[in-house]
Amino acid sequence: MAALDLVKRSYDAFALGDMDGVVGEMHPEIEWHQAQGLPHGGIYRGLAEVRRNVFDPLDEQWWDEFSAVPDEFIDAGEHVVVLGRYRGVAKGTGNVLDVPFVHVWTVRGDKAIRFRQFLDTAGWVDALKV
Repeated sequence: MAALDLVKRSYDAFALGDMDGVVGEMHPEIEWHQAQGLPHGGIYRGLAEVRRNVFDPLDEQWWDEFSAVPDEFIDAGEHVVVLGRYRGVAKGTGNVLDVPFVHVWTVRGDKAIRFRQFLDTAGWVDALKV
């Protein structure tokens, strides 16, 4: 299975709200690098930590609407670089999020083993401000 196909399937599942499909493409011990400067920035290890600290708060705490829309995929073998935009509407304030992102995925075998996120963290934080 090509790394590029696996990563594309993960974004497709996210767009459908299928979180089981999203994490189904990840190794149980994935290393997840959330951008420094975000309230939840840091490194998380394993699917349980990623779900609890990254995915669950998206809908529960932060956003009434949220999307991560890829514009371009760059295939570099076991690495896939994704260029896109985060868009959303913050809970409670209605502030709009519209910032670019770069994601770097590392895939080994049939699972993603590492994710690194780069984005305009100030735009994210500003959108969440009350």
